[in-house]
Amino acid sequence: MTSRMAELVARHEDKPEGNITLELTSLYLQGARQPGFEDWFHEAEQLLDTLSEQHSDVLQYQLLRADIQQQQHQFQAALKTLDAVFENDPQHIYASLMAARIYLATAQHDAAQQACARLWQQDLFLMSVCSFEVAGRRGNWSTSYPALRDLFQRQASIPPAIDIWVRGILAEQAEQLGQLTDAQQWLSPVLAKAPTSLWLKWADLSLKLEDAVQVYNKLALKQQDLRIADSLLVRLVRAEQQMAILPDNAKSQRFSAELAQRVALRIARGDTDHAADLAYYFLHIELDAAAAVHWATLNYQSAKEPDDLALLIQSQRVLSQRNQLAEPQLTEAEK
Repeated sequence: MTSRMAELVARHEDKPEGNITLELTSLYLQGARQPGFEDWFHEAEQLLDTLSEQHSDVLQYQLLRADIQQQQHQFQAALKTLDAVFENDPQHIYASLMAARIYLATAQHDAAQQACARLWQQDLFLMSVCSFEVAGRRGNWSTSYPALRDLFQRQASIPPAIDIWVRGILAEQAEQLGQLTDAQQWLSPVLAKAPTSLWLKWADLSLKLEDAVQVYNKLALKQQDLRIADSLLVRLVRAEQQMAILPDNAKSQRFSAELAQRVALRIARGDTDHAADLAYYFLHIELDAAAAVHWATLNYQSAKEPDDLALLIQSQRVLSQRNQLAEPQLTEAEK
């Protein structure tokens, strides 16, 4: 917790006021995107819920509410909240980018492009980046990637948060073109300050590049210091398993037991949030192809980004292969 957050917490406890609550909620949300601080999303939501009805028309309240809703995959609710923002400010930059992100997450590409277009009089660079991301999602990776790369490299100075955002898009597009090393290299310089979503992308790329040692070392340190979310822990365990089969690199399964406990708990309580974690677990850690398909399908019902589709297709492919192996093989006489 930063000194500013500590100050605001003390002031909020002493005398809750709307502006203090809103600023503190915003800081919790910013921090919650970092690995190990995911619980801060709940802190932010609880803080926002303490505000009275009169704050529901405040712009900052609406933006924070929509941000929390999209994090919880309540996409339609988030878009409805953003509509209230656009009624007062039709070209609001942050709201437009958030709307585009939600439409991309649900594979509504035309709507996403319309959200990007709101920015053409506000910020041409952001509108261009947003539009190139949409173009990639439409399948135009081979044209959108070099165009976005050239645009990015021409910028003399970019705020850190925007730099991280653009690099995440470039990494996705390079990956879709099979340029895995380039994709990884887009993320490596900003990984320390990157959100969990880009840590996941970096880990997946690194595992594909057979760099399990680096994934293990970085995520193990995060787990020891902060207790990372299931999405990162499942990749840490996968790296751990890959390292165990490397010559002269055998390691005990330090993190597998904790992951298994977390998965069992989520299933027991019927937790369907971020079902991709469970699909990944049953696909890569404890193989159960039917369970992987179940959770990947559930995940794809709400989130339809390239990684979500790839997870579903891979799960279905493995299930199909295992079903074929389970079928009795006929002899020539029986045929």
